[in-house]
Amino acid sequence: MSLEEGARTAVKTCMGVKPEEKVVIVTDDESLNIGKELRAAALDITNHVRFFNLAIYGDRPLSKFPEAIKTEVEQADVTFWTAHSYEGELESVRQPFIYAALAGGRHGHMVNVTEDLMESGMAVDYDQIKEFTEKLFDKLKGVETIRVENEQGTDIEATFSDRRKWVPSTGIYHEPGHWGNLPDGEIYTAPWTMEGKIVVDGLLGDYFPNEFKHADLEETPLTVMVENNEKPHSTDISCDNDEIEKEVKDYLSRHECSSFVGEFGLGTNIFLEEFSNNPLQDEKYPGVHIAFGDPIAEETYANWQCPEHLDMILTNCNVWLDDEKIMEDGGYLIE
Repeated sequence: MSLEEGARTAVKTCMGVKPEEKVVIVTDDESLNIGKELRAAALDITNHVRFFNLAIYGDRPLSKFPEAIKTEVEQADVTFWTAHSYEGELESVRQPFIYAALAGGRHGHMVNVTEDLMESGMAVDYDQIKEFTEKLFDKLKGVETIRVENEQGTDIEATFSDRRKWVPSTGIYHEPGHWGNLPDGEIYTAPWTMEGKIVVDGLLGDYFPNEFKHADLEETPLTVMVENNEKPHSTDISCDNDEIEKEVKDYLSRHECSSFVGEFGLGTNIFLEEFSNNPLQDEKYPGVHIAFGDPIAEETYANWQCPEHLDMILTNCNVWLDDEKIMEDGGYLIE
């Protein structure tokens, strides 16, 4: 697999760029080569490609969404974001970018993407990922309770409501208003209730992988207790790594909503075999991820929003949909 192949898959297969369409690509110094490969793949199809490097707009993190980029994004049919994540930019730049992109177009969100990800989780058969994701999506329709356990000590039960929407992220986004994180392959929603113990030994999202890798969580897993009182929320956070514990406690206490359980997800990229230390891809690894903070309300139909969103990825899970076991030790039991 190659970077060039991953870029072609993103542009042609996942986003379905057409000759008459306008494409906007936003990158930064860290992901410049990836942005250039996406631009080359897009220019093979259309002459209408605009390319921006965030580095020229000031020191990171940026405090606001650059107006010059916003104007182009609002007129685009297809957008890509490959720039890296910085503390505070989720609210100041990335969320406004996505809202502008979806006003009339579709978006491939590739935050923190690396060349390794382009060559692994991106350069795969997204038609097969779509087929498997839709098969699991059919099973989730009407499910009332999901139970998750693993040998690390996770033991949670979540309930789900038809007032919330399950969102299948297949990696194929060919219609205006559609978007997803690439590399892709997951199904998620905002749970109605959740109670129990989450033991995170996979990876933490947002900017945390800049400091804490999969090996750190394997060695010193993070434990989060969740209880339900109007909304499911974290009540106790502990970790033998004091720095991880402090950082997560600080993150989940920024706003009242930061501690709410905003997402329950199942990874469906069946081609992934190991962790990459990048939550963009690792939450797509077959297994469970739970996020605190923003519930992606525009997709899940949850009735609240939050400026934070912290994914927590679990490994080796056993999962039951109502009484049907669909995953054992991190492997799907679905034919």
